[in-house]
Amino acid sequence: MTDSNPVSELLSKAQFYALQQGNFIAAEQCFSQALQQSPNNAEALAGLGQCLCWRNHNAEGRRLLVKAAKQLLRKPDKSRAKALLTLSEQLQHLGELDSAHQLARTAVQFLPRSAAAYHNLAACLHRMNQLKQAITHAQKACQLATINDASGSIILLAIIEIELKDWATAQLRLEKLLETEHDPEQRARACLELAKVYDKQHRYGEAFDLMSQGGELSRQLPAIQQFDADFIFQQIEAYKKGFDKTLLQRWSILELNDALPMPVFIVGFLRSGTTLTEQVLSAHTNVLTSDENSLIQEVIREMERITELKGDVPGALRRLDKDDTLYLRQFYWRRVAEEYGPQVLTLRFINKVALNSIEIGFISTLFPDARIIFALRDPRDICISCAQQAFTISAGTVNLLSWKGIATQYAAVMDLWLNLRDHIQPVYLELRYEDTVLDFETSFKRVFNLLALDWTEEVTRFHEKTTGRFIATPSFSAVTQPLYASALGRWQGYTEYFDALEPILEPYIKAFGYETTK
Repeated sequence: MTDSNPVSELLSKAQFYALQQGNFIAAEQCFSQALQQSPNNAEALAGLGQCLCWRNHNAEGRRLLVKAAKQLLRKPDKSRAKALLTLSEQLQHLGELDSAHQLARTAVQFLPRSAAAYHNLAACLHRMNQLKQAITHAQKACQLATINDASGSIILLAIIEIELKDWATAQLRLEKLLETEHDPEQRARACLELAKVYDKQHRYGEAFDLMSQGGELSRQLPAIQQFDADFIFQQIEAYKKGFDKTLLQRWSILELNDALPMPVFIVGFLRSGTTLTEQVLSAHTNVLTSDENSLIQEVIREMERITELKGDVPGALRRLDKDDTLYLRQFYWRRVAEEYGPQVLTLRFINKVALNSIEIGFISTLFPDARIIFALRDPRDICISCAQQAFTISAGTVNLLSWKGIATQYAAVMDLWLNLRDHIQPVYLELRYEDTVLDFETSFKRVFNLLALDWTEEVTRFHEKTTGRFIATPSFSAVTQPLYASALGRWQGYTEYFDALEPILEPYIKAFGYETTK
């Protein structure tokens, strides 16, 4: 894919910086120099795009990766088939599904005996909610794969079958896989998917055993060991001590009257309905929503840079003067515009990141004019839902691999919220998932009123607008369907397993108005 020796040398240097040293800035410079000499070089476009995404400049990174895809598709040939496949996987991960799909189909044409190519195409179609097409290609991937490499495609096929409600077929497929699969990562994922099947079949004891097995297997993986399970609890405890009323109310709305848009944040514990809320709001013509992003973390890092105080968010906030605070507010909106376009200044932009619930103190201090939608759900249903999910593991999710760990982290996050909510300046609304399901219009009229937006009937058809749209969270398949009540009260099939969690969860069950078992 290189056009000359100088370009080839620059690309080699860029790959060295990126892959061997993790120096993405140096890699960017080399890729940029290569593009100056060869503006349509697909490898340079893709490399620069990757570097930008690694540094959270996702909009520009995706633009360059899509441009690289167009170059590869302009004159595709078999020698570039693997590049097509690799770039398709990257674009799928970033949510550029149309380009990913085109590359995936072209890769299959050149690699008709490649299980990986068919698997990638099936995964792409799955994310686009084209399940009947996806299942055909997943079956082909299973047929082509060797015995040692088939597990991923078998699990993908079972996942699609589960979403198509073909639970009996998925059950047999996953049970057979677990008879022979020894890789702990594949076994863990198969256990979680089979647990979902048993749950649908009301085989709750067997489902719980599989959830527990899946979590235990995952905890043993080397990649998991690098995360400090205590980090999030230490952070929350520091925030509880550091964010007092004086800090939370340091700046008034009038003092920070900088004519910037009103910030809106959707937060809450994982699996509490944040994605559903975001999808409903995104159906409004005057709303622009984000999926998961790193914007608040970027603002925190910028604050740490200018205050020269790292790892102490409350302390750094206290060091800021008014000009620093105004600068950070502008920094946030500049990054929002870079990632989501200049229309954020004319539409109501809504930032949805569930884990930002931990950063409520920071958000509230910097943005006293904000609106906060805090998603709630019965804590017991959250525990069941988290136990069945294969989360991307991070410092914020590593505790969700054990039954008690889920409840303990839930309690810590909610305790922080209860400690802060009466002292923050932003106007907030606690939105219960159960209320949105049982009384959709009343619940969301409250939300639109909070956001100073008129109610519109089109939001009731939110699920019709999600097909083909990338949704990063595990909820992506659920929000493509109309609301259904079957997800309410799921915990009641697992009552015996909540005895151990009762002391942890009961204060929050009561605080948020849910019925106790007593």
